[in-house]
Amino acid sequence: MRIPIRNKSESSLTVFVELQCEQFEVPVGGEAIVRLADGRAHSIDVDRDWVTIWDEDGDASVEVISSSDKRVDDALMLARVWLHRMGAGNDALLLDSTVESLEPEIGYFAARDRVFRAFHAGFTGDDAPSQNDKTVIACWRAGATAARLNEEARKARTFSELSAAPFDTDAARTAFNRALSNGS
Repeated sequence: MRIPIRNKSESSLTVFVELQCEQFEVPVGGEAIVRLADGRAHSIDVDRDWVTIWDEDGDASVEVISSSDKRVDDALMLARVWLHRMGAGNDALLLDSTVESLEPEIGYFAARDRVFRAFHAGFTGDDAPSQNDKTVIACWRAGATAARLNEEARKARTFSELSAAPFDTDAARTAFNRALSNGS
């Protein structure tokens, strides 16, 4: 079970995992991705700037995501939305399912980053990732599909309300550039 705990307050938030005696600081605007074993007894206590998680199995994991790390989420969301709008909904769903399959093994941020980078490499015509994971290769193909559909939209002027093809907009370029950078 995955539980995101978002810090929308004006000060940092502490997430404490009781049985493991581990403490995590979540910055303002960040979130903690808490993974708990399915079907086990858990409790979560919330007190102003402190969240305590009790996991009877003792194997809870917490990954803290800063607000600048959400840049990859923003780019993936934009890619998924435009894939759907351009008729490639299955490719958008593939991006989501690949993230979900990678996340338990490599974590929230790393899964999204790997999927986005594979998608972007396909979109820009770069070489396919040299990984044996067929789903990551499929994300590269989804990027190539997005590039083809974007080119078709550019030629047909399909999205006149944008005055550009979907992935040619400033919003898309900015989101993609931010996702590829190591900072905000």
